[in-house]
Amino acid sequence: MIAVRLESLAVGGEAVGRHEGMAVFALWGCPGDVAEVEITEVARSFARGVVHAVAEPSGQRVEAPCPHFGDCGGCQIQHVAYEEQLRQKTAMVKDALARIGGMPAVEVAEAWGMEKPWFYRNRAEYHAKVNEAGELVLGFARHHSHEIVELTECHLQHPLSERIRKAVVGLMARVAQSPAERAALLGVETLVSFASGEGLVTLVCDGRPAFVGSLAEALREEVAGVVGVLAARRRGHAAHRSPAEVVSGVGHVVEEIVGGKHRVSADSFFQSNPAQAGRMVELVREWARVERGEVVLDLYSGVGTFLLPLARLARRGIGVEESAAAVQDARANLRTWGLRNVTLYERKVERLLPRLSEMGRRRAGPSARLRGNGDHRALQREQGRGADVIVLDPPRKGCGPIVAAYAAKLRPRRMVLVSCHPATLARDLKSLAENGYVCRRVQPVDMFPQTWHVEAVGVCERLQG
Repeated sequence: MIAVRLESLAVGGEAVGRHEGMAVFALWGCPGDVAEVEITEVARSFARGVVHAVAEPSGQRVEAPCPHFGDCGGCQIQHVAYEEQLRQKTAMVKDALARIGGMPAVEVAEAWGMEKPWFYRNRAEYHAKVNEAGELVLGFARHHSHEIVELTECHLQHPLSERIRKAVVGLMARVAQSPAERAALLGVETLVSFASGEGLVTLVCDGRPAFVGSLAEALREEVAGVVGVLAARRRGHAAHRSPAEVVSGVGHVVEEIVGGKHRVSADSFFQSNPAQAGRMVELVREWARVERGEVVLDLYSGVGTFLLPLARLARRGIGVEESAAAVQDARANLRTWGLRNVTLYERKVERLLPRLSEMGRRRAGPSARLRGNGDHRALQREQGRGADVIVLDPPRKGCGPIVAAYAAKLRPRRMVLVSCHPATLARDLKSLAENGYVCRRVQPVDMFPQTWHVEAVGVCERLQG
């Protein structure tokens, strides 16, 4: 046990201080605390531990409202005052840009926060287990563990998600008679539209147990707002499940962002915080500065969250997305928006982008055939045209140096990068800079209050020459 004055928050949510010159990362610490830290790991240049007691509490330490905080791993920083959370997230982005990206001069604005940073999530993924009494338990994983913490409430999820969780626990006692039957339910996923208040439930099961149909009908009857129940298969602790199939009702909800409606299915990616997503869409639109007559390329385009508002301003829009469900939603959204100037490609960005950036050196052959709003002839038309504006919204791992290099070959005048991890933001901006695109400004957006996660948007312009 050592005494440490904690100074800041690190990626991962641990507080950081120094002891005899060594960095100490302390879980459940708050910047400004003097804490007794129980050390659990020692490396050459750092140590890691857990706050055992707070000798001198920080002025930024607050009482966490959730009774599961410190046990459940869903949140890491509920005990830190919200304004301090925003300051620390801004600092995380600045530190990553300087330390990882080698870009200390980039202008980083203060993180955009929320007026009410609670009950903001439109998605929940509850894990399931059967306890010693044979009863179903739904909850989230303990911090750095696969053990499931049984929930009585959650202060981040939309209230409908929580009503669904409680209903499933109660209904399973009726529709599944034995503990062995109940154990076939591995998880429950929810997706809620903040615009309509309607939601979907996906039952993730080991196989297709007999209770699925009864549970689906009961959920739709007893939980107001549930418009669809789906089922998906997964084996044990496998990382991925099968695509979800509709059991009862519909398979999508409609969310509204900045006045535009987006159909979102259970298997499609959509920003988990619709309120902040709307602010981010407006920012991307402002920084992209799309003009009439221009071509916009949206890589990792999802259901069209950024692509549709930008295509409305452009001569042509192109979206690249590997998820079949997201592309199907995006096609429906194009019809809703009345856009006829958009081509969608259902393909991995890493595989399609090299073809788009060939700059017309050769024609696309039969191997270029794609599923999307066109065939290989559409790809031939795109080759050699380049793009005026490129938007990149990659998954947490980032787009990487290869995508950055091929995007630069299209010679857009501007690129806008949306990132959900400070480290990959810094690496991707560094890769773009190495290919002639310098970042001037970054705006962090707090999409995930009470957790360490932070979204950020960066704008890059092509260097002359």
